[in-house]
Amino acid sequence: MTLDRSLQVLLIDDDEDDFVMLKSLLAEVKAQKFQVEWARSYEEGKKLLHHQKHDVCFLDYRLGAKTGLDLLKEAIGSGVRTPMILLTGYGEHEVDIGAMKVGAADYLVKDQVHPLLLERSIRYSIHRSQAMQAIVDREAQILMQDRLASVGLLASSLAHEIGTPLGVIRGRAEYLELQLRNDPSIKKNVDVIISQIDRVSKLIRSLLNLARGDQMKSAQKVFFNDIANEVLDLMAHELRKHSIEVRNELTQNIPVTVRAESEPLHQVLLNLLVNSVHAIESAKKAGRTDHHFIRISAHENETRWEVDVEDTGCGISETNLKNLFKPFFTTKEIGVGTGLGLATSYRIVESWGGSIQAKSKEGKGTTFQILLPK
Repeated sequence: MTLDRSLQVLLIDDDEDDFVMLKSLLAEVKAQKFQVEWARSYEEGKKLLHHQKHDVCFLDYRLGAKTGLDLLKEAIGSGVRTPMILLTGYGEHEVDIGAMKVGAADYLVKDQVHPLLLERSIRYSIHRSQAMQAIVDREAQILMQDRLASVGLLASSLAHEIGTPLGVIRGRAEYLELQLRNDPSIKKNVDVIISQIDRVSKLIRSLLNLARGDQMKSAQKVFFNDIANEVLDLMAHELRKHSIEVRNELTQNIPVTVRAESEPLHQVLLNLLVNSVHAIESAKKAGRTDHHFIRISAHENETRWEVDVEDTGCGISETNLKNLFKPFFTTKEIGVGTGLGLATSYRIVESWGGSIQAKSKEGKGTTFQILLPK
């Protein structure tokens, strides 16, 4: 494996002599060029590893009070994919076995290292890492397909079981509307009931289409400002009940016009707002009872609109962020969440050529970014 570009190598070692030695040995390799970056401590190395900008990392076994095995374990546990090679000043079978069990790509003894051995170790480590990642990605794809099949079965069941009672409720609501046509306030509430019933029916059909892998063929021009106002009006009572300030920064003067479908987009935004309310309630239970808010804003580029839904809730851990949009994944208590809301929202937005991303800090809050084509 010879690349035109230089391979980025990270050395985490508290001894500068080792850095000079590694750099010198790699400079003797003719088949490949290397750029070596040196981290002088455990903490400095951990920060650089999390940037994941290096092709391979060498770890010294002795790193002050902790060891390279400790850092290896911590980095892999937090999702670092960079292949890591453990270096030690002496050969110990137990350290070798420990490195293998934790997930080291290789184990080298410093006084036995030479340029050819280093080049071979780097080449094999990167190749194994790429091969393993391909297997993991494939397994994740198969798991996702199985979960989407489950969503399809659930949607089919919902369409059958909920369709009939929805029809009955809608019929009774229409009958009430005829009887109370002279009372505008009640008629308005009945109209809301009918519109929400129709929305549920359309969403079930959308869920069926998504589970089958169908594209949203009816995507059209949608005025997001109106969608936001409708959802906020629907959520008004819930937001007041939890003393959550709404900062709607969308204005009629700047139309956020996107290519989507009105009803599913309504549901996507509603789902994000409901999640924000739950996150803020969790933050309050944890003792952070200061003023909370949810902000909705939008920014545009040449081809897309980015709509941000920001909250001051409990935040999401790095581990959970990676699983956030997987079907049936939820951090909520049993009976509170199904784990389908964000997964379905992601699929809906994706079908229009858009995407959803999440940025979060535990204890600070979360921002969901909905990217939609203009």
